[in-house]
Amino acid sequence: MMINAWDVVFFFLAGLILLSALGVVFIRHPVYSALSLLANLCVTAILYLSLMGAPFIAMVQIIVYAGAIMVFFLFVIMLMNLSKGEYQERAVPWRLLLGLGAAALFAFQIFILAGEWRGVLSPGAGGFGVKALSHFIFTRYILAFELVSVLIFVAALGAVALAKKKL
Repeated sequence: MMINAWDVVFFFLAGLILLSALGVVFIRHPVYSALSLLANLCVTAILYLSLMGAPFIAMVQIIVYAGAIMVFFLFVIMLMNLSKGEYQERAVPWRLLLGLGAAALFAFQIFILAGEWRGVLSPGAGGFGVKALSHFIFTRYILAFELVSVLIFVAALGAVALAKKKL
């Protein structure tokens, strides 16, 4: 089996993505955890740009997620004004089990959807690009897409409510 240069690039970027994702989960300080998420988003954009040949999705990844969403996350973290003892207590075993269960459910959903996405993203099925991807998201999965935005908004309101209680 021959390994080409693109395989090496993929495994290197995938390793960086995995390490930064583990940093998001296991770093106890919330600001450093958010910075690890920022690193994850930037390396993912590099993966989109270099291996997938999708510069538009890479730039959207940087502008929307690494820019706007990360500012939003950091704003909420700073608004909550956690003291050192509060964020050191977040590694409770039942929360870890709940997180692992959610991750397993997410992985199962990804494997289920992989067959459907393969048809949309393959060059032979109408082309690889933003048009095919956006048509797929905004027709078949529009409800899930909108529910994610509502979930993020409710999480921000909850953070503001928690921060107000402390004042």
